[in-house]
Amino acid sequence: MSTVLNTQPSLPQLRNAYLAIEAKIVLLEFRPGAMLTEKTIIEAVGFGRTPVREALQRLHLEGLVEIHPRLGIKIAEIRPEDYPRAIEPRLTLEPLLARSAARYAGPHDREIITASAQRMVDAAQRNDVSAFLWEDKVLDAAISSAAANSFLPRALSPLEAHSRRFWYHYHGADGVVECAEHHVAACKAIVSGDPERASAAMRELMEYLFVQSKRI
Repeated sequence: MSTVLNTQPSLPQLRNAYLAIEAKIVLLEFRPGAMLTEKTIIEAVGFGRTPVREALQRLHLEGLVEIHPRLGIKIAEIRPEDYPRAIEPRLTLEPLLARSAARYAGPHDREIITASAQRMVDAAQRNDVSAFLWEDKVLDAAISSAAANSFLPRALSPLEAHSRRFWYHYHGADGVVECAEHHVAACKAIVSGDPERASAAMRELMEYLFVQSKRI
């Protein structure tokens, strides 16, 4: 009897390949507007062709890359006018997510959110922008998981990734401590279990980010 080999990558492979490529895009290691080959990306992140291709398909849908058959992979340009456009929908959607997270978060969710918020503050205080943005991503994932709503994170995840890339490009370490403080206030409100307080605090964070996006 013949054996059918499973050539599909595991979910951890796909996720890790996606995270590795996204990080290089957000931190501008893959330069905005650059045209890269698939081979270059595979070598840069250390994952095989299949997980990298599937990760690139997702990143294409999220607007972080453009896939040009026979030409290569183009990293999305950074345009200043797109910065507030990435934040504006979050003014409405992120408070909804925070309200839901405050309502449904369990003890483990609250622990993760609290610990990540503290690591974000620590990273900000030492001006470690890469670590600061990583904890921002961890927080986004933790809040999304706690919210028990599979639809909002699908809409928000691409906007959050673009927002992190804009922050890194336009602000770097400038303002990270103040930004971290706004995140902590939102996280404390979520952990408190008060949906209205969580929604208001998250709205304040998004308004802060929106103002920063309009100042460039």
